[in-house]
Amino acid sequence: MDGDDSCVGSVRDVLMSLPRRAMSDMGLAICCLMCDAPDDAGSARCKACISRHGKVRERLAKGDDGVSRWGRELLAMMSNPQQYDFDDVHGEVLQGYVGLLAEHEGPRAPPTQEEIDALFAAARARPKGSLIRDMANRNPWKDAPPSAESARGMAGGIDEVADAHAGQRTVPSREIEKVDRSERSGEDTSLTDRVTANAAVQDEPEELQDILADVHVAKRKAERDKLSDAMEGLDDLLDD
Repeated sequence: MDGDDSCVGSVRDVLMSLPRRAMSDMGLAICCLMCDAPDDAGSARCKACISRHGKVRERLAKGDDGVSRWGRELLAMMSNPQQYDFDDVHGEVLQGYVGLLAEHEGPRAPPTQEEIDALFAAARARPKGSLIRDMANRNPWKDAPPSAESARGMAGGIDEVADAHAGQRTVPSREIEKVDRSERSGEDTSLTDRVTANAAVQDEPEELQDILADVHVAKRKAERDKLSDAMEGLDDLLDD
């Protein structure tokens, strides 16, 4: 790509060909603008160039090696030079490509007042509906409820579902033994208390940390026992 730098001075400095449609479709219109061949559509040179570029693009698209990836990157730069004109290596050349493409396409005329008025008129003419209201309007009973016969017919088509959960609280016929949850993974309260205590006293003097940690653990255990007694009292109240 650096070899084209001497040709990027101005469109008038080179004998250029207008972009062929096949080259534009491949994103390589800049190749035609940089070409020094006569602008003769359908010439043998154009056909050979289009064929070679098409084969190269196809080969690069299928390849997964470093050369293919590098080639795809260069093709992307040539297709959209305005997105890569900051590149450290190719930036100056790509800026020239941007200028060539812009000069070829010509300056874009600003929209006229008539075109602007037409756009606003088209926007005002579009219906402004509501998705929720439009869906509700499809309801066949939006104006009047269904007849009794229709309602019975719809109800007859709905299968009854037996509720397997009565929602009543189970009262066990025998006492349920308490489970030692300390052996369960994730429920070791003593370990949790010790970790929390160590974290709480880490800023205290080192010679007092063990004592303060034991106090912290005992306090957490007492609070947990108090809560457990309250829950058992609530269970007894519900049982009565």
